[in-house]
Amino acid sequence: MQSPPMAEEVTTVPDEPGAPIPKDAIDPALVKLSRPRPKIGVVTALGVTFLCGYFALKLNSDRRFAGEPEAPRRVTVADIATGKVGADAHVQVDAEILMAHAIRVATQKGNIGMRVVPARASAEKLWLVLPGDGWSEPSTGGYVGRLRPLADLPIADSISSFLAANPRPMFAPAHAVRTGFANNRVVAVTGDTIAVRDSDKVAFDIVDIGAASVICSFNERHKDSAACKQALTDAGVTVGAARDGKEQTHFAVTEKEGEAVAVVRTKLEAAKLWGMTVEPVVEHLETTWGKLKTSPPTGFVADTRTIADASIDLMGIYVSRSIPSGSYALIGGERPQDYWYVLPVTILVALIGLLFLWALVRAVKRDVLSPRPAA
Repeated sequence: MQSPPMAEEVTTVPDEPGAPIPKDAIDPALVKLSRPRPKIGVVTALGVTFLCGYFALKLNSDRRFAGEPEAPRRVTVADIATGKVGADAHVQVDAEILMAHAIRVATQKGNIGMRVVPARASAEKLWLVLPGDGWSEPSTGGYVGRLRPLADLPIADSISSFLAANPRPMFAPAHAVRTGFANNRVVAVTGDTIAVRDSDKVAFDIVDIGAASVICSFNERHKDSAACKQALTDAGVTVGAARDGKEQTHFAVTEKEGEAVAVVRTKLEAAKLWGMTVEPVVEHLETTWGKLKTSPPTGFVADTRTIADASIDLMGIYVSRSIPSGSYALIGGERPQDYWYVLPVTILVALIGLLFLWALVRAVKRDVLSPRPAA
Protein backbone atom coordinates (compact mmCIF):
# COMPACT_ATOMS: atom_id res chain seq x y z
CA MET A 1 0.00 0.00 0.00
CA GLN A 2 1.15 3.53 -0.74
CA SER A 3 1.43 6.01 2.06
CA PRO A 4 -0.83 9.10 1.88
CA PRO A 5 0.80 12.19 0.37
CA MET A 6 2.52 14.48 2.75
CA ALA A 7 1.14 17.97 3.25
CA GLU A 8 2.91 20.66 1.21
CA GLU A 9 5.63 22.23 3.16
CA VAL A 10 5.47 25.98 3.61
CA THR A 11 8.69 27.82 3.76
CA THR A 12 8.73 30.33 6.55
CA VAL A 13 10.52 33.61 6.28
CA PRO A 14 12.98 34.42 9.02
CA ASP A 15 11.89 37.15 11.37
CA GLU A 16 15.23 38.92 11.42
CA PRO A 17 15.06 42.18 9.49
CA GLY A 18 17.22 42.12 6.40
CA ALA A 19 17.46 38.36 6.34
CA PRO A 20 17.46 36.83 2.83
CA ILE A 21 14.14 35.54 1.55
CA PRO A 22 14.13 31.95 0.23
CA LYS A 23 13.33 31.52 -3.44
CA ASP A 24 9.99 29.74 -2.85
CA ALA A 25 8.89 32.03 0.03
CA ILE A 26 6.51 35.02 0.01
CA ASP A 27 7.82 38.33 1.22
CA PRO A 28 5.40 39.55 3.92
CA ALA A 29 6.34 43.18 3.21
CA LEU A 30 4.89 42.89 -0.28
CA VAL A 31 1.72 41.32 1.00
CA LYS A 32 1.07 44.27 3.30
CA LEU A 33 1.57 46.93 0.60
CA SER A 34 -1.63 48.90 -0.08
CA ARG A 35 -2.68 50.32 -3.46
CA PRO A 36 -1.51 53.93 -3.84
CA ARG A 37 -4.17 56.59 -3.80
CA PRO A 38 -5.07 58.09 -7.19
CA LYS A 39 -3.46 61.44 -7.72
CA ILE A 40 -5.10 64.38 -9.49
CA GLY A 41 -2.56 66.15 -11.65
CA VAL A 42 -2.13 69.87 -12.10
CA VAL A 43 -3.60 69.88 -15.63
CA THR A 44 -6.71 67.92 -14.65
CA ALA A 45 -7.41 70.05 -11.57
CA LEU A 46 -6.83 73.28 -13.47
CA GLY A 47 -9.11 72.22 -16.36
CA VAL A 48 -12.02 71.18 -14.16
CA THR A 49 -11.69 74.35 -12.06
CA PHE A 50 -11.74 76.49 -15.20
CA LEU A 51 -14.82 74.70 -16.57
CA CYS A 52 -16.69 75.14 -13.29
CA GLY A 53 -15.91 78.85 -13.29
CA TYR A 54 -16.99 79.18 -16.92
CA PHE A 55 -20.33 77.45 -16.37
CA ALA A 56 -20.94 79.47 -13.20
CA LEU A 57 -20.53 82.67 -15.22
CA LYS A 58 -22.80 81.37 -17.99
CA LEU A 59 -25.51 80.61 -15.44
CA ASN A 60 -25.23 84.06 -13.89
CA SER A 61 -27.85 85.71 -16.12
CA ASP A 62 -30.33 82.85 -15.64
CA ARG A 63 -29.74 83.01 -11.89
CA ARG A 64 -30.51 86.76 -11.87
CA PHE A 65 -33.74 86.20 -13.78
CA ALA A 66 -34.73 83.33 -11.48
CA GLY A 67 -34.50 85.78 -8.57
CA GLU A 68 -36.91 88.27 -10.16
CA PRO A 69 -40.42 88.68 -8.68
CA GLU A 70 -43.12 86.57 -10.27
CA ALA A 71 -45.22 89.68 -10.89
CA PRO A 72 -43.72 91.57 -13.86
CA ARG A 73 -42.62 95.18 -13.46
CA ARG A 74 -44.41 97.68 -15.72
CA VAL A 75 -42.05 99.73 -17.85
CA THR A 76 -42.30 101.83 -21.00
CA VAL A 77 -40.60 101.54 -24.36
CA ALA A 78 -38.69 104.75 -23.64
CA ASP A 79 -37.36 103.31 -20.36
CA ILE A 80 -35.90 100.31 -22.18
CA ALA A 81 -34.56 102.32 -25.13
CA THR A 82 -32.74 104.73 -22.83
CA GLY A 83 -31.19 101.97 -20.71
CA LYS A 84 -33.19 102.59 -17.54
CA VAL A 85 -34.13 98.90 -17.25
CA GLY A 86 -31.39 96.35 -16.57
CA ALA A 87 -30.90 93.03 -18.28
CA ASP A 88 -32.67 89.84 -17.14
CA ALA A 89 -35.61 91.79 -15.71
CA HIS A 90 -39.13 90.42 -15.64
CA VAL A 91 -41.11 93.23 -17.27
CA GLN A 92 -44.41 94.10 -18.87
CA VAL A 93 -44.44 96.76 -21.58
CA ASP A 94 -47.20 98.30 -23.67
CA ALA A 95 -45.61 98.44 -27.10
CA GLU A 96 -46.84 98.89 -30.65
CA ILE A 97 -44.96 96.49 -32.86
CA LEU A 98 -44.01 97.10 -36.50
CA MET A 99 -45.32 93.82 -37.85
CA ALA A 100 -44.40 94.81 -41.43
CA HIS A 101 -40.74 94.66 -40.32
CA ALA A 102 -41.01 91.29 -38.60
CA ILE A 103 -38.19 88.80 -39.17
CA ARG A 104 -38.77 85.07 -38.91
CA VAL A 105 -35.90 83.23 -37.26
CA ALA A 106 -35.76 79.42 -37.18
CA THR A 107 -33.40 77.34 -35.08
CA GLN A 108 -33.44 74.47 -37.57
CA LYS A 109 -34.83 73.56 -40.98
CA GLY A 110 -38.49 72.66 -40.99
CA ASN A 111 -39.10 74.51 -37.73
CA ILE A 112 -41.60 77.36 -37.79
CA GLY A 113 -39.26 79.34 -35.55
CA MET A 114 -40.01 82.71 -33.96
CA ARG A 115 -40.90 86.21 -35.09
CA VAL A 116 -38.58 89.03 -34.06
CA VAL A 117 -40.32 92.41 -34.35
CA PRO A 118 -39.07 95.94 -33.53
CA ALA A 119 -41.20 98.19 -31.34
CA ARG A 120 -42.40 101.53 -32.61
CA ALA A 121 -40.60 104.66 -31.33
CA SER A 122 -37.73 102.62 -29.86
CA ALA A 123 -35.14 103.43 -32.56
CA GLU A 124 -34.92 99.63 -32.94
CA LYS A 125 -33.45 99.28 -29.45
CA LEU A 126 -36.35 97.07 -28.37
CA TRP A 127 -37.22 93.88 -30.27
CA LEU A 128 -39.96 91.49 -29.24
CA VAL A 129 -39.39 87.75 -29.69
CA LEU A 130 -42.82 86.22 -30.32
CA PRO A 131 -44.01 82.72 -31.25
CA GLY A 132 -43.87 81.96 -34.93
CA ASP A 133 -47.33 80.37 -35.17
CA GLY A 134 -50.73 81.99 -34.97
CA TRP A 135 -52.05 79.91 -32.07
CA SER A 136 -50.53 81.86 -29.19
CA GLU A 137 -52.71 83.92 -26.88
CA PRO A 138 -53.08 87.60 -27.86
CA SER A 139 -51.18 90.12 -25.75
CA THR A 140 -54.09 92.30 -24.68
CA GLY A 141 -52.47 93.63 -21.51
CA GLY A 142 -49.03 94.30 -22.91
CA TYR A 143 -46.05 92.08 -23.65
CA VAL A 144 -44.65 90.15 -20.69
CA GLY A 145 -41.34 88.35 -20.60
CA ARG A 146 -37.63 88.45 -19.95
CA LEU A 147 -35.50 91.37 -21.08
CA ARG A 148 -32.11 90.33 -22.48
CA PRO A 149 -29.40 92.06 -24.51
CA LEU A 150 -30.05 91.16 -28.13
CA ALA A 151 -26.34 90.62 -28.77
CA ASP A 152 -26.32 87.77 -26.21
CA LEU A 153 -28.90 85.73 -28.11
CA PRO A 154 -27.83 83.10 -30.65
CA ILE A 155 -30.18 84.67 -33.23
CA ALA A 156 -28.38 88.04 -33.21
CA ASP A 157 -26.05 87.15 -36.11
CA SER A 158 -28.95 85.90 -38.23
CA ILE A 159 -30.90 89.11 -37.67
CA SER A 160 -27.89 91.28 -38.53
CA SER A 161 -27.24 89.34 -41.74
CA PHE A 162 -30.88 89.59 -42.80
CA LEU A 163 -31.03 93.35 -42.16
CA ALA A 164 -27.86 93.93 -44.17
CA ALA A 165 -29.07 91.87 -47.14
CA ASN A 166 -32.68 93.11 -47.20
CA PRO A 167 -33.20 96.89 -47.08
CA ARG A 168 -36.57 97.70 -45.56
CA PRO A 169 -38.77 100.67 -46.50
CA MET A 170 -39.17 103.32 -43.84
CA PHE A 171 -41.96 105.76 -44.66
CA ALA A 172 -41.84 109.51 -44.16
CA PRO A 173 -44.02 112.43 -45.30
CA ALA A 174 -42.84 114.67 -48.11
CA HIS A 175 -41.99 117.62 -45.85
CA ALA A 176 -39.81 115.42 -43.61
CA VAL A 177 -37.95 114.11 -46.65
CA ARG A 178 -37.26 117.63 -47.90
CA THR A 179 -36.04 118.66 -44.45
CA GLY A 180 -33.61 115.72 -44.49
CA PHE A 181 -31.82 116.94 -47.60
CA ALA A 182 -29.55 119.10 -45.44
CA ASN A 183 -28.08 116.40 -43.20
CA ASN A 184 -29.14 113.08 -44.82
CA ARG A 185 -31.32 112.25 -41.84
CA VAL A 186 -35.08 111.79 -42.10
CA VAL A 187 -37.65 111.39 -39.33
CA ALA A 188 -40.02 108.55 -40.27
CA VAL A 189 -43.69 108.27 -39.35
CA THR A 190 -42.68 105.81 -36.62
CA GLY A 191 -40.67 108.54 -34.88
CA ASP A 192 -37.32 106.92 -35.71
CA THR A 193 -34.55 108.90 -37.36
CA ILE A 194 -33.19 107.36 -40.57
CA ALA A 195 -29.62 107.90 -41.74
CA VAL A 196 -29.81 107.87 -45.55
CA ARG A 197 -27.01 107.34 -48.07
CA ASP A 198 -26.94 108.64 -51.63
CA SER A 199 -27.24 105.11 -53.03
CA ASP A 200 -30.38 104.22 -51.04
CA LYS A 201 -33.54 103.72 -53.10
CA VAL A 202 -36.52 106.03 -52.64
CA ALA A 203 -39.96 105.09 -53.95
CA PHE A 204 -43.36 106.75 -53.80
CA ASP A 205 -46.78 106.58 -55.43
CA ILE A 206 -48.69 109.42 -56.99
CA VAL A 207 -52.32 109.60 -58.03
CA ASP A 208 -53.04 110.73 -61.59
CA ILE A 209 -56.01 113.02 -61.00
CA GLY A 210 -56.81 113.11 -64.72
CA ALA A 211 -57.19 109.35 -65.04
CA ALA A 212 -59.39 106.68 -63.53
CA SER A 213 -60.07 102.98 -63.84
CA VAL A 214 -63.65 101.77 -64.26
CA ILE A 215 -64.38 98.17 -63.27
CA CYS A 216 -67.45 96.59 -64.86
CA SER A 217 -68.57 93.24 -63.43
CA PHE A 218 -70.49 90.98 -65.79
CA ASN A 219 -74.17 90.46 -64.97
CA GLU A 220 -77.52 90.08 -66.75
CA ARG A 221 -77.45 93.72 -67.87
CA HIS A 222 -73.79 93.75 -68.92
CA LYS A 223 -73.01 90.28 -70.18
CA ASP A 224 -69.64 91.01 -71.76
CA SER A 225 -67.00 93.67 -72.32
CA ALA A 226 -68.80 95.13 -75.35
CA ALA A 227 -72.00 95.67 -73.34
CA CYS A 228 -70.01 97.39 -70.57
CA LYS A 229 -68.28 99.68 -73.06
CA GLN A 230 -71.57 100.63 -74.69
CA ALA A 231 -73.12 101.46 -71.32
CA LEU A 232 -70.18 103.73 -70.43
CA THR A 233 -70.33 105.47 -73.79
CA ASP A 234 -74.06 106.10 -73.34
CA ALA A 235 -73.31 107.60 -69.91
CA GLY A 236 -70.92 110.12 -71.48
CA VAL A 237 -67.69 108.43 -70.31
CA THR A 238 -64.79 108.42 -72.78
CA VAL A 239 -63.50 104.84 -72.66
CA GLY A 240 -59.89 103.99 -73.40
CA ALA A 241 -58.00 100.69 -73.36
CA ALA A 242 -59.71 97.66 -71.85
CA ARG A 243 -58.26 94.79 -69.86
CA ASP A 244 -60.66 91.85 -70.00
CA GLY A 245 -61.01 89.18 -67.34
CA LYS A 246 -63.27 86.17 -66.81
CA GLU A 247 -65.81 87.97 -64.63
CA GLN A 248 -65.08 91.67 -65.17
CA THR A 249 -63.38 94.24 -67.39
CA HIS A 250 -61.13 97.17 -66.48
CA PHE A 251 -61.43 100.31 -68.62
CA ALA A 252 -58.93 103.17 -68.66
CA VAL A 253 -60.68 106.53 -68.56
CA THR A 254 -59.28 110.05 -68.87
CA GLU A 255 -60.94 113.35 -68.05
CA LYS A 256 -59.61 116.76 -69.03
CA GLU A 257 -61.87 118.74 -66.73
CA GLY A 258 -61.77 118.17 -62.98
CA GLU A 259 -60.73 115.10 -61.02
CA ALA A 260 -61.36 112.00 -63.10
CA VAL A 261 -62.60 109.78 -60.25
CA ALA A 262 -65.20 112.31 -59.07
CA VAL A 263 -66.37 113.20 -62.57
CA VAL A 264 -66.77 109.59 -63.72
CA ARG A 265 -68.48 108.58 -60.48
CA THR A 266 -71.04 111.35 -60.96
CA LYS A 267 -71.77 110.22 -64.53
CA LEU A 268 -72.22 106.58 -63.43
CA GLU A 269 -74.65 107.59 -60.68
CA ALA A 270 -76.64 109.69 -63.14
CA ALA A 271 -76.85 106.74 -65.53
CA LYS A 272 -77.72 104.38 -62.64
CA LEU A 273 -74.84 102.07 -63.47
CA TRP A 274 -74.60 100.64 -59.95
CA GLY A 275 -72.65 97.56 -61.02
CA MET A 276 -69.57 99.60 -61.94
CA THR A 277 -66.92 100.97 -59.61
CA VAL A 278 -64.31 103.69 -60.10
CA GLU A 279 -60.76 103.57 -58.76
CA PRO A 280 -57.93 106.09 -58.99
CA VAL A 281 -54.89 105.37 -61.13
CA VAL A 282 -51.72 105.15 -59.03
CA GLU A 283 -48.29 105.47 -60.58
CA HIS A 284 -45.19 104.09 -58.87
CA LEU A 285 -41.94 106.06 -59.18
CA GLU A 286 -38.44 105.16 -58.00
CA THR A 287 -35.17 107.07 -57.70
CA THR A 288 -32.14 107.31 -55.40
CA TRP A 289 -31.54 109.60 -52.48
CA GLY A 290 -28.61 111.23 -54.26
CA LYS A 291 -30.78 112.18 -57.25
CA LEU A 292 -33.74 113.16 -55.11
CA LYS A 293 -31.60 115.69 -53.20
CA THR A 294 -31.16 117.68 -56.41
CA SER A 295 -34.91 118.40 -56.53
CA PRO A 296 -35.92 122.08 -56.72
CA PRO A 297 -38.26 123.65 -54.16
CA THR A 298 -41.15 123.31 -56.62
CA GLY A 299 -41.26 119.51 -56.36
CA PHE A 300 -39.43 116.19 -56.29
CA VAL A 301 -37.58 115.02 -59.40
CA ALA A 302 -38.11 111.38 -60.37
CA ASP A 303 -37.92 109.74 -63.77
CA THR A 304 -37.26 113.09 -65.53
CA ARG A 305 -40.46 114.46 -64.01
CA THR A 306 -41.08 116.98 -61.27
CA ILE A 307 -43.82 115.99 -58.84
CA ALA A 308 -45.31 118.61 -56.55
CA ASP A 309 -44.90 117.97 -52.85
CA ALA A 310 -48.67 118.16 -52.30
CA SER A 311 -49.20 115.23 -54.69
CA ILE A 312 -47.18 112.86 -52.52
CA ASP A 313 -48.54 111.33 -49.34
CA LEU A 314 -45.70 109.14 -48.08
CA MET A 315 -42.29 108.27 -49.47
CA GLY A 316 -40.59 104.94 -48.83
CA ILE A 317 -36.85 105.04 -48.15
CA TYR A 318 -35.12 101.66 -48.48
CA VAL A 319 -32.24 101.61 -46.01
CA SER A 320 -29.95 98.82 -44.84
CA ARG A 321 -29.90 99.11 -41.07
CA SER A 322 -27.86 97.33 -38.45
CA ILE A 323 -28.86 96.49 -34.91
CA PRO A 324 -28.00 99.46 -32.68
CA SER A 325 -25.62 98.83 -29.81
CA GLY A 326 -27.37 98.32 -26.51
CA SER A 327 -30.50 96.84 -28.09
CA TYR A 328 -32.71 94.59 -25.98
CA ALA A 329 -34.95 91.66 -26.80
CA LEU A 330 -38.10 90.94 -24.84
CA ILE A 331 -38.56 87.17 -24.87
CA GLY A 332 -42.27 86.69 -24.46
CA GLY A 333 -43.62 83.98 -22.18
CA GLU A 334 -40.51 83.41 -20.05
CA ARG A 335 -41.15 83.44 -16.27
CA PRO A 336 -38.74 83.41 -13.32
CA GLN A 337 -40.35 80.28 -11.83
CA ASP A 338 -39.37 78.35 -14.97
CA TYR A 339 -35.72 78.70 -13.88
CA TRP A 340 -36.07 77.16 -10.40
CA TYR A 341 -33.29 74.65 -11.14
CA VAL A 342 -30.60 77.27 -11.80
CA LEU A 343 -29.71 77.92 -8.14
CA PRO A 344 -29.20 74.23 -7.20
CA VAL A 345 -27.11 73.69 -10.31
CA THR A 346 -25.02 76.76 -9.51
CA ILE A 347 -24.37 75.51 -5.97
CA LEU A 348 -23.35 72.07 -7.28
CA VAL A 349 -20.98 73.59 -9.84
CA ALA A 350 -19.47 75.83 -7.15
CA LEU A 351 -18.84 72.87 -4.84
CA ILE A 352 -17.16 70.89 -7.61
CA GLY A 353 -15.06 73.93 -8.47
CA LEU A 354 -13.94 74.41 -4.86
CA LEU A 355 -13.09 70.70 -4.55
CA PHE A 356 -10.87 70.76 -7.62
CA LEU A 357 -9.35 74.09 -6.60
CA TRP A 358 -8.22 72.40 -3.38
CA ALA A 359 -6.90 69.50 -5.48
CA LEU A 360 -5.05 72.00 -7.67
CA VAL A 361 -3.30 73.54 -4.65
CA ARG A 362 -2.24 70.11 -3.42
CA ALA A 363 -1.01 69.10 -6.88
CA VAL A 364 1.06 72.26 -7.21
CA LYS A 365 2.66 71.70 -3.80
CA ARG A 366 3.35 68.03 -4.56
CA ASP A 367 4.48 68.20 -8.19
CA VAL A 368 5.89 71.70 -8.54
CA LEU A 369 7.00 73.14 -5.23
CA SER A 370 8.22 70.00 -3.37
CA PRO A 371 12.02 69.34 -3.71
CA ARG A 372 12.96 66.33 -5.81
CA PRO A 373 15.60 63.81 -4.71
CA ALA A 374 18.95 64.09 -6.42
CA ALA A 375 19.71 61.47 -9.06
